[in-house]
Amino acid sequence: MNKLILILSLLFMALPTIARNNPDDYKVTCTLTDGTVIEGYISIPLTKIITSQLYELDISDTYKGKARTYTSEEVKRIVYTSTLNDSLPLIYESVKAQKSVPNLFKKNPKPFKKPVFLRLIYEGKNVNGYITPTTDYTVNKNETIINYVWRYYYLKKGDEIAKAYWLGIGGINVGMKAAMKLYFREFPKLVEMVEKKEITGQQFCNDPTMVLPLMDKFYVPEK
Repeated sequence: MNKLILILSLLFMALPTIARNNPDDYKVTCTLTDGTVIEGYISIPLTKIITSQLYELDISDTYKGKARTYTSEEVKRIVYTSTLNDSLPLIYESVKAQKSVPNLFKKNPKPFKKPVFLRLIYEGKNVNGYITPTTDYTVNKNETIINYVWRYYYLKKGDEIAKAYWLGIGGINVGMKAAMKLYFREFPKLVEMVEKKEITGQQFCNDPTMVLPLMDKFYVPEK
């Protein structure tokens, strides 16, 4: 899957809302951290989203059969088998990841205490890309607005922690260029593209996944 998988901007809205009892919706292949591969049925159907707040999953040998609980520290990768031929296959990986997107006051946010389940959206030779749903709060004098958005991550080859690089909150904001340079600071050539306006804030906001193949291309191993 060495290519970019396009993320549908309305994925949350597009998920079916009517309950189904199709066993194929629950069928997965699960790779454990010790390399063992098991096939079975997960407790969460593909019509729902595995969130980063979930640290345990139940998997059974048969549909609605007796399940065993696996922690995020035991699981490496989950593939919903019925989606493998889709243009948007459903794959999750359990990785260590930062809790939030960096800013000028906190350039290296702390990671979650345990590995979390992130959806794989790009798998390159040197960099993988992930997303997870999260909430963003906008507070003003009269109200607090809650937005449900995606948090985007990249994980470089050799790194242990996936780094957050964008919160899909919509349009560009003041200081967008400086923010992008902060997000991409591990990739000097990508920062240079931002400086030369070869990548604009609007382009990035429209498609935050566009930088993942460039990160993969510009990756340089740490000495």
